[in-house]
Amino acid sequence: MNQMHRLLRRQLKNAKLDEAQMTALEPFLKSVDKAYQDYEVDIRHLETIVEMSSKELFETNKKLKQSFNQVSTRLKRVIENIQEIIFETDLEGNWTYLNPAWTEFTGRRVEDSLGKNFSEFFIDISREDLFKGAEFKTLRGRTFTKVFPFTHANGTEHWAEVSLRVISNEDGWYTGTIGSIVDITRLKRTEADLIAARDRASIASKAKDEFLSTMSHEIRTPLNAVIGLSHLLLIEDPKSHQLDYLNSLKYSSEHLLGLVNDILDFSKIESGTFELEYRPFSMDYVLGAVETNFKHKAAEKQINLIIERNPALPQTIKGDSMRLSQVLVNLVGNAVKFTEHGSVELRLQAAPKDPKRTEITFTVKDTGIGIPKEKSDLIFRSFTQANSDTTRKYGGTGLGLAISKKLIEKMGGTLTLESTEGIGTTFSFSLEFETLSHQTTAPVNRTTGNQTEFSSLAPLNVLVVEDNKMNIMVLKRFLKKWDVECTIAENGLEGIDRAKEHDFDLILMDLLMPVMNGYDSCEEIRANTTPHNRSVPILALSASAFMDVQDKVKRSGMNGHISKPFNPKDLFEILKKYVPSEQ
Repeated sequence: MNQMHRLLRRQLKNAKLDEAQMTALEPFLKSVDKAYQDYEVDIRHLETIVEMSSKELFETNKKLKQSFNQVSTRLKRVIENIQEIIFETDLEGNWTYLNPAWTEFTGRRVEDSLGKNFSEFFIDISREDLFKGAEFKTLRGRTFTKVFPFTHANGTEHWAEVSLRVISNEDGWYTGTIGSIVDITRLKRTEADLIAARDRASIASKAKDEFLSTMSHEIRTPLNAVIGLSHLLLIEDPKSHQLDYLNSLKYSSEHLLGLVNDILDFSKIESGTFELEYRPFSMDYVLGAVETNFKHKAAEKQINLIIERNPALPQTIKGDSMRLSQVLVNLVGNAVKFTEHGSVELRLQAAPKDPKRTEITFTVKDTGIGIPKEKSDLIFRSFTQANSDTTRKYGGTGLGLAISKKLIEKMGGTLTLESTEGIGTTFSFSLEFETLSHQTTAPVNRTTGNQTEFSSLAPLNVLVVEDNKMNIMVLKRFLKKWDVECTIAENGLEGIDRAKEHDFDLILMDLLMPVMNGYDSCEEIRANTTPHNRSVPILALSASAFMDVQDKVKRSGMNGHISKPFNPKDLFEILKKYVPSEQ
């Protein structure tokens, strides 16, 4: 019995069995003893396992605490050193957490700010602006960002970009917000500096435009008189020895006008203040104008001027005919200028893109001095020509090709150049136009142009509102030659009075005049109760070629714009449209 397991011995002792009973139960007791012994072994084994697991769990927990402490330390270090403010607020917008960046940002201590409301630190924002239940509902699931002004503790004003998101607990109840604040004061100041610089540039640009407009008026107004007088003298049967002088006077004044126009056009293109005007026009008219401009000069130099068009060329197209004419005049003018013998050709090739659009290729070819290959790019630069002696020998500003290139690019094309020094030059470009009507005529080589036939414009009755004595004299002489009845008013106010006294067929209105300018005068005439004055054609006479002038002309109620100096032939053609038809 002493060899049995202690628990079994204890139970047998309590049972008080006699020897016979013990002998009878011996096999059973051995089995129980064996079970107790095995159980004891299992218990010791389990204790060993539990002890080992406890040690492992302890070590793991120890490592977790160390890792947690390391992560917390790192996170705290990051938050404390981050330049942005990290914050939390409660439902009322009171600060519940602020990282140390708050102190540098606002000049206030974190501990002094915690518990205080968001609205105390930002200008023009109240608790109701952001921190209310309805606002939280709209913010759910997204970040709200807004810029606010705030005042630093030292009194200086700053700007902050606040980004926040609503936070909620496990049950979905809103508990407050979490977010960040970034100091964007430097960015705001840079923005303000840029706006101020833009405003200064705008003022400077406006002053420049006003100066150029004034200079345009001051230069072109006397040029109008000079060119007009030269035209008058040439058609009034001058003596043979005077023709050379008059032609020189006409050429010099027109050359000066060309220089002024180049400078003004270049200024408008560089400043981006010009816009294309898309209107229906006839290509025949454009070609005729180019021919008229250069046929006499070509004849003087004994070179052939050939203007050819393709039979597929549309009769009427839509585009900016004025800018197209300017490009063609520049290119053909250069070709005539730099060609001493041979020919200058302007050829047009049409290629319909679809029933409503046509691509026209313009080619200007000459047999002139040519351009060295290494100078091909140089000639498109502003104020630059291929050779230093070109300006002295041929004249010009070096702006023509630069302007033409920019205009063609504005219209959607590219100006290309092929040239061989001493043999000739070819410029070409292609533009697309809206097709309005077609024609099917044979190819035409234009080597001569029709002269405008001056005839009587009676009974046309015109009111001229103009303050410049020389321009008045020139206009009166031309109008008298064309049998036009003319009344003169020397300022806008006088023009209003003359318009009330008589029903004119047409009013020619200068824009810059003393007492009252042309814009105000036109508006007063249009406001007159006389039905005729509300509809009488009024054309502006202006020495300014700026687009804003043309816009103001339209806004003031005028029907059109005639630039000074004007070509007598162009003026005649315009006036002819307003001759009263016979009843």
